[in-house]
Order: sequence, then C-alpha cells, then structure tokens
Amino acid sequence: MKKFIVNTAILTPKTDPESCAANAPRMLQNSGVKDVKIVSCFCCSTEGRVVFVVDADGRDKVLEALSRINVPVASIIEAEEVKPKM
Repeated sequence: MKKFIVNTAILTPKTDPESCAANAPRMLQNSGVKDVKIVSCFCCSTEGRVVFVVDADGRDKVLEALSRINVPVASIIEAEEVKPKM
C-alpha cells in the first residue's frame, strides 16, 4: 500500500474538526471501506480543517472512500516517510 497525506477542505461550521478526525476511521469501517486505512489524524479547530495520513492502493481509492463518508477533500498527495537524522 502507498501512503497519502489528505488535507480536507474547510469543514462546514456544524462539523467539529476534532470529531471528524476521531470518527473518520470508524465511519470508513462502518461504510464498508476495506481498502483504505487512516493511519493518523490531525485537526486544526481554528481553521476548521483535518489532515489525514492514509494507507491505500491509489489516490482515487482515497478520494472515493472519503467522499463516501462526506469528508470534503482539498488535496491528496502521495508521500514517503523520511526519518530525521539525529
């Protein structure tokens, strides 16, 4: 699986970013998505946005999965983790 960084669009005023981040993995599972896994989530309440780190086979799978649970997506980038050198 590949790793993706997903930036949400600005969430609706009624959507709490922290709740969105915390509940998204369960919502994906409940909606039957098996080929996209949220690895970690970060939220910014002041901007009303969430950033997800996601494992999936492709960008289109990520977009389809998040659309299924009504998470607005601003960008999806494929990324490679680089460990800092100490």
